[in-house]
Amino acid sequence: MNLKSLLAAGLTFAALALPLGAVAQDAAAPSAATDQVLSPSGTAGTPAAATPDQNWLKICDPLEDGKRACIMRQVVVTQNNQFLGSFLLRDDPGQESRLLAVAAVPLGVLLPFGVTWQIDGGKPVRVPYMLCDPQSCATQLVINEAYVNSLKKGGKLTLTAKNRKNEDLTITINLAGFTAVYDGEAALTFDEFSKNASGEAALEKILQDRAEAARQKLSSEEPAPAQ
Repeated sequence: MNLKSLLAAGLTFAALALPLGAVAQDAAAPSAATDQVLSPSGTAGTPAAATPDQNWLKICDPLEDGKRACIMRQVVVTQNNQFLGSFLLRDDPGQESRLLAVAAVPLGVLLPFGVTWQIDGGKPVRVPYMLCDPQSCATQLVINEAYVNSLKKGGKLTLTAKNRKNEDLTITINLAGFTAVYDGEAALTFDEFSKNASGEAALEKILQDRAEAARQKLSSEEPAPAQ
């Protein structure tokens, strides 16, 4: 299955919105992780990357008309790789709804509240849950160019759900690097992504390669020592 058929089948969330190597949790059991993974402030966020564009993984496949269908993804995890949340943006000119965003949170949330999406201090939007699988619960929103531009201009996207104690569960998606990655040509193909043992392995590899390239560039720009 290539990226185009993956998108058409509506499987972007299941295939890409989560760390693929994460341990699945029984959906019928209360989610202790939802209560335990948050900091005392109740907020989870992505640690600062070495460079802003490392916050995002981009996967594209060519379409028959020469355009590309792309997915951008950011996953927030704890230091021991425990899933906290994710945000995925699909841009597929071959679909009737070209722009689609999916935000996922851990299990153990109160479903009637949905998830509130808010870019910086902008107007919050409450989005109902679309589905829950053994790892998380996801919300989905058809968006437009204006929303993409807001993501480009923003500093963070805050996702707020309610845990089983009726407390706010807040996940911060770091928007640094979003514009450069969204507008840029650099991307993995679906085949490159799928060849890795997991999506996180692909992300780790590309981040390591970028970090090494940045180090080499800095080294080459350092002035030669005085003779």
